[in-house]
Amino acid sequence: MRTRLIGNKLFQMTVVVLLVILASVIGGQAAEWKPSKPIEFVAPYAPGGGSDVLARSIASVIDAEKLSPVPLLVVNRAGGNGLVGTTAVAQQRGNPLTLLTFISGQASAPLVAGAGSATFRDLTMIALLAIDEQLIVVKTDSPLKTIEDVVAAARQRTLTIGGTGTGQEDQMCNRIFEKTADIKLRYVPFNSGGECITAVMGGHVDMIWANPGEFIPQWEAKMVRPIAIAKETRIPELPDVPTFREKGYNVTFKMFRGISAAPGIPPEAAAFYENMMKRMSESPRWKEGYLKRYMLSPAWMSSNDFTQFVGQSEELFKVILKELGLLK
Repeated sequence: MRTRLIGNKLFQMTVVVLLVILASVIGGQAAEWKPSKPIEFVAPYAPGGGSDVLARSIASVIDAEKLSPVPLLVVNRAGGNGLVGTTAVAQQRGNPLTLLTFISGQASAPLVAGAGSATFRDLTMIALLAIDEQLIVVKTDSPLKTIEDVVAAARQRTLTIGGTGTGQEDQMCNRIFEKTADIKLRYVPFNSGGECITAVMGGHVDMIWANPGEFIPQWEAKMVRPIAIAKETRIPELPDVPTFREKGYNVTFKMFRGISAAPGIPPEAAAFYENMMKRMSESPRWKEGYLKRYMLSPAWMSSNDFTQFVGQSEELFKVILKELGLLK
């Protein structure tokens, strides 16, 4: 009997040791997960816009810093105010080899489109990277020199203002301006910031809403001119451009730019991407080549915090979209 008890105890101890070793091996494998094939990096808007610039900047920095063993291949899947690309990624459940740029417009678009549209809840949120700025931009030779000129002209005639999408950041920001200034502008939606720039330079609209990354090349070439920024303070790179608040109009808007992935991906894959984005966001190439170059504010948030932040932003967007008549 004693021999049998000793044998049972030895067997149990052996099983425990094996389980510990197995758990250690599995844990090590999870921590060491890396993509084995090129990553499809989806920008759900047309080339030339802010999301396209974001995706290509990220891919470039990650490649230069050697933060990924495989390349990030940027693919533009435009359409449906960002819903086409967002839905395409949301349908790839469990696929850890697809990433998606995720901006505030992708939180508002499903609200307008209605039931069945992919939302942030249908994705794996990876990280928030930056806050972009919203400015009103005109052609350099436009008679609209200041925001006071815009308000005065809008009270005399119909002014057109271009923006990316319907029910997205540009139109929401426009609604805040209209309400604060007690004016009405005719909003003209385009598929991307690149199309907006083309429209204002061609004289097809009087002005546009744009992020710095969408108009910097044309601004440097003295083809367009920003006249007001929807931020609490001026930005150093555009010291002569006043805020709306300076001019007496309480117009501010925080447009976020982040990264998401397909739903249901392995936790270790999500952790790998979050860590990769964190390391990238700390690199000089990112700070100088993207944030400073395109005049964005750094705003890091990890996966959990980013998910909560998007949910809070969604509630704010609902209020504005109802005022626009786009939600019941």
